[in-house]
Amino acid sequence: MPLLNPESEMCEIRFSGSAFDFQWNGKALGVKDAWAYPVVEFDAIESDTTKLQLTISSLLPDDIKLAVDVVPGVSEIVFSGKSSGKPYDLEVEGYFMPQEEEKKLSITCRYQMNESCIELDTPYDFHFGEDCLSLIVGGPGEVEWNGQVWKKTDLVKDVLRKMGQRVAQRTEMMRVIFHADATLDVFVREVGEENFVQIATLQYDISSMIPNRMNWIFTQEQSRYVETELIGEPLPCSIFFTDFFNDGRDFLPMYFARGDNSGSLYLNIASPYRQRAVSRYIRSKGAEGLPEEEVEEMELFFQIIQEDGAWEDNTWLYLLRTEKRKASKALRMKALYKE
Repeated sequence: MPLLNPESEMCEIRFSGSAFDFQWNGKALGVKDAWAYPVVEFDAIESDTTKLQLTISSLLPDDIKLAVDVVPGVSEIVFSGKSSGKPYDLEVEGYFMPQEEEKKLSITCRYQMNESCIELDTPYDFHFGEDCLSLIVGGPGEVEWNGQVWKKTDLVKDVLRKMGQRVAQRTEMMRVIFHADATLDVFVREVGEENFVQIATLQYDISSMIPNRMNWIFTQEQSRYVETELIGEPLPCSIFFTDFFNDGRDFLPMYFARGDNSGSLYLNIASPYRQRAVSRYIRSKGAEGLPEEEVEEMELFFQIIQEDGAWEDNTWLYLLRTEKRKASKALRMKALYKE
C-alpha cells in the first residue's frame, strides 16, 4: 500500500473543537469547560517536503508557528517539532489518521517559559506607598489648582504618590512569582500581617512579536474580583479587560522590564487599558472616604493624562515598580515604548 501524502491529507483543513485531541502541558483543550479552544492548521513548505508549517491560533494573542517533521505511513502520519530562542520553549508531537468517516488529529504540546525575558520562581515584591507608582514620561504645560500654578508633570506625580499612599493604608505589599508552565501566583500582605496570602493563580504569556509585551490571562471570575475589589464597579458600557477569542478568558496587556538586580521588575499596563483602570478607580475605589477637594484633584489628574496623544503607549507613562531606584533611560525606552 502506498504511503500517505502529508500535504494532500493534512493541509487546507481547520481543526477545532471536538475535531481533534489537543493536550497542552497535560491539559485537554478544545473540549467542554476547557480554558481555551485552539485552532490548528498545517501548510506546505515548498522548500522542504519533509516538513509542514504548524499554526496554533485562538490560544494566545500571538499565533504559534512551528515547522514540524512529518513521517508518512500507510494508515497515519506522525509529526514532531521543537522551537526555542523565543520567550518560550515548545515541543510538539502527534499523529494524523485520515479515516473514512472522520479524520483524526492528536497533538501534544509542552510549552515552557524560559528566563530570556523574565526571572522564574523569583519573588517580585511591590511595596505600596509613596514610591510604588512612578511617572516616566509626562507632558508639557501648566495647570492652576487650589490657588497655585503647577507644572502638569508635578501635579501628576503628586497624585500618583497619594494614590500609592492610600493603597498602602490597607495593603503593604504585592508579590508576583512567574513559573515556567506559564502560570503566575499573586500574593498580598495586608498592613499589620506577617504573612502573604495568595489571592490568585493566573496564566500569562510573553509576546514573541512585540518586545517586552506580556498578557496576564484571567478567568471571568478572577477579572470580576479585580474590577469590584481593586478598581471599582464598572460604569455602563465600561470594559476594562478584553476577551480576544470570546471564550471566557480576559486578557490584560502590559509592558514590562526587568531591573538591574534580581527580583526587580517594572510593569506598565498598555494603553488604553491603563486609562480605563484609572478612570474607574478615581470614580469609585480611589474616591472612597476622600474629601471633595481631593476627589476634584484626582479628576483634574485624569483630565491631564488623557490630553492629546495620551491614548498612545508612549505618552503619560506611569508604572508600578518593585524598587525605589529608577530604571536607566535605555531600559525605560526598551520596556515602555511600543516599537
